[in-house]
Amino acid sequence: AIGRGIFVLLLASTAAMPLTVSSAAGTNGADRTHWGTLRLQGVFIMPLGEDHVEAWNDCDAGWFDFVDFSSSIGVNTTGGFLASFEYVVKGRYGIEAGLIYWYEYVNLRFETEDLLIEGSPNFIMPTIGANYHFFIDETKDIYAGGLCCLGVIATGLGTDIEVSKDVALGLNLGMDYYIEKSWSVGGSLKYIDFGEIDFSLLPSGLEGIICDNGLFGLGHLNNISMTVGIGYKF
Repeated sequence: AIGRGIFVLLLASTAAMPLTVSSAAGTNGADRTHWGTLRLQGVFIMPLGEDHVEAWNDCDAGWFDFVDFSSSIGVNTTGGFLASFEYVVKGRYGIEAGLIYWYEYVNLRFETEDLLIEGSPNFIMPTIGANYHFFIDETKDIYAGGLCCLGVIATGLGTDIEVSKDVALGLNLGMDYYIEKSWSVGGSLKYIDFGEIDFSLLPSGLEGIICDNGLFGLGHLNNISMTVGIGYKF
């Protein structure tokens, strides 16, 4: 009888205890929203398209021989850096804005009877894109998406350089690996396609009106780049 009473008391005390169920929900980060990541990464760029073009303009002897020229353009395998900020607006969907700098990406040479311009301008490109984060846990964040370059600023020759291509489209695949709660190391693989691209080194208003002078193209320019760097999650 005593043993039966003890057993009844144990059952009663167990029933009175709150039931605690552990849940893994949210540990993979898939339900996180309204968070951002700042990334600073080095870039290595490899051209995939046309990498060298020769161009010239020959008006023969006459009134317009002063606009005769020869020119060449080549593409370098080079480096640079990327600064970007991505904001995850809902669940796994993020919007990313960035600034890309490519060091001496192309080689330009433009020569007339009285003028010689040659050098390797740098590319500065603002970008905007969207990513989908398809695998997120406490240490890894793998994402893929698309991006758009909103124009090219070519600098570094000491003269104005007009670039015909205003927009370039690309694809992005990357990963952040968290070494602490907010700090991460990561990298990405990007493909960017400029399509047909032309450069002009003549003063504005003179390009292409006499013997098609002043413009020389690069064919279909596309490249692949690899980035590696650090990130900080807000």
